[in-house]
Amino acid sequence: MTTTPRDAPPADQGAAGQAVRVRGLSRSFGPVRALRDVSFDVPPGEITALLGENGAGKSTLLKILAGLQPPSEGSVTVFGEEVTSFEPSTMLGRHGVAIVPQELSLLPDRTVAENVLSGVEPGNRWFPSRRRMLERATELLAELDLSLDPNASVRTLDLATQQLIVVARSIARGCRVLILDEPTAMLTPAEADRLFTLMDKLKTGGTTMLYVSHRMPEVFRLADHIQVLRDGAHVASWRSADTTPDQAVAAMVGRELGQFTRRAAGESGPDTQPALKVRELSGRRHHGVTFDLRPGEILGVAGLPDSGRVELLHNLFGGDPGTGGTVELLGKPYERRNPIASVERRLAFVPGERRAQGLLTTMSVGENIGALTTKAFSRFGLVRRRAFDSAATEQAQRLRVKTATMSQPITSLSGGNQQKAVLGRWLAIDPGVLILDEPTRGVDIGAKAEIYAQLSALADKGLAILCSSSDLPELLTLTDRIAVMSEGRLVAVVDSADATEESVMTLATGAAPAAA
Repeated sequence: MTTTPRDAPPADQGAAGQAVRVRGLSRSFGPVRALRDVSFDVPPGEITALLGENGAGKSTLLKILAGLQPPSEGSVTVFGEEVTSFEPSTMLGRHGVAIVPQELSLLPDRTVAENVLSGVEPGNRWFPSRRRMLERATELLAELDLSLDPNASVRTLDLATQQLIVVARSIARGCRVLILDEPTAMLTPAEADRLFTLMDKLKTGGTTMLYVSHRMPEVFRLADHIQVLRDGAHVASWRSADTTPDQAVAAMVGRELGQFTRRAAGESGPDTQPALKVRELSGRRHHGVTFDLRPGEILGVAGLPDSGRVELLHNLFGGDPGTGGTVELLGKPYERRNPIASVERRLAFVPGERRAQGLLTTMSVGENIGALTTKAFSRFGLVRRRAFDSAATEQAQRLRVKTATMSQPITSLSGGNQQKAVLGRWLAIDPGVLILDEPTRGVDIGAKAEIYAQLSALADKGLAILCSSSDLPELLTLTDRIAVMSEGRLVAVVDSADATEESVMTLATGAAPAAA
């Protein structure tokens, strides 16, 4: 296969001149080939972004580089030395390669110092010196400009701080190549800035970084180089200064996407009977919330992490007990809310914590999608398997879930395809109201465009959608109106067409007075 000059790999500088050199890397899982003859270089002391849609092979490549699984073919060389044993301890101890995964592995009941120096505690194996541990942890945190109390319990810290601790732990263990896998997926902009500051500090100190993100502004803010995977193959390589976000996206998805355009407002007017009518609703972290959601409308919910917006969604679905207020669903009072009753009343909820709350991790892709419709395909207690599988397959195809077979374990799919499978499960009940929390968290830009189009099409057919997101551009693009939460209260409902990121954030932070 020939490549255009733009897609050509950088000039060969020899393995010794690169921090990481990947050559002819392939990985197969039975008949599925996750990586196909992948070759590229990661220069030392710089940040290289690894881009690709969900299912492109990024996760498999990262697991190989972190020593979590071996390649089927090909080689990896780190600072001129070929890797012969793909084990996490070898990759870190011998080659200096560490990963900050999406699912952080910390000791929650231990202190910051104990976590940072876990495995390299001062003193002997059986009796580590606590005094020296505190001194060393304090020194390292100061070197990294991290203002953290080394005696603080990790359990009491927010996710962003825990992530910084994982980075500090990697440095303490001698990391020379740091892999960061979607590190900002669950962070606020302010929290992400803390991480970026640390990355700048590490880069100045000579640490090489391989950065995975679906967020183009981050990539072009941080990366010196960009490598792109598509369908398991390496398809493009640039210096970031020599390309554009649109070119990078086109290489990822194999087509031009262009910019997302704002949704045309739904046709439901104020006189339309609400699909969801909420009055003075109160519960954990939210108080006196009142709004209407109309058929054919996408209503966004914006707010800071402690605003109560997520707890509001769980209250509506019946996952969290409320303390007051009333809810009408599809024209009828809904008083004793619980998840089972919500499914029966066609109220769907796609949670933001996909792995913890959305996936049935011991089941297949088809079983995950069809989990809520088993009864519809059963007779005398027996599932009509052919009809069940056919319906699940149709739903997967509609949402473009990439899977070899419907019997494949759901955990073997990429994060974005898992998210689409969870969405498919709830759409299978033919909901009258659909509630979503962080609908495209961890989803690549191509899949994000597909989900936006699907949700907009569903609203155009009359589905009422309530969508909470920490991504303000997403809300401005996807919704008709935005309900802004601040400190547990609904302070304003604004038309998305007239709103800006700045105006929504001003309301969310309490910097502007609440609307009358």
